[in-house]
Amino acid sequence: MKKMFFATAAALALSACANGSLMVEQPYRGDYRTGFASIAADSNSVEVDDDNIVYTQEKMEEAFFGGDTPLFTEGDGISVVYRYLTFDEGSQALRYLMGGIAGGSTVVLEVDFVGPNGDVLSTVRGEGRVSGGFFGGSNKSGIDHAIDEVADYAANTFGTNADD
Repeated sequence: MKKMFFATAAALALSACANGSLMVEQPYRGDYRTGFASIAADSNSVEVDDDNIVYTQEKMEEAFFGGDTPLFTEGDGISVVYRYLTFDEGSQALRYLMGGIAGGSTVVLEVDFVGPNGDVLSTVRGEGRVSGGFFGGSNKSGIDHAIDEVADYAANTFGTNADD
């Protein structure tokens, strides 16, 4: 019984308590599809440190163009323009010490999908939250979840493999 309790406690301590959600601010109502995309950062509404700015750009590129089956190929098609509306790293130490009760991290990434003619086709907000995890969980897990939500939306809405 002690081993089971210890194993459960260890698994909870090692797992990052993070989640993501997506809010569609301006839904896309057209039928434009493309296999190409470009990614650009816009001015953030809040202060974000350089480390997290670089991390976000790398993760956006990885989510859209990486892996064995990339969602898009880099090129002219749809422009993905992102900016932070909320960026609160919280306190990793508090998340660790308080077991996810305090020190939470929240990020809100707003993304415009811009068509080839320059019109904004859709606007979404990806949110990521971190409440705990190994050594308090990294705020970067929240960034990852927000980006995953946005990338899934882009693939399903604008990708050439999207179901109609």
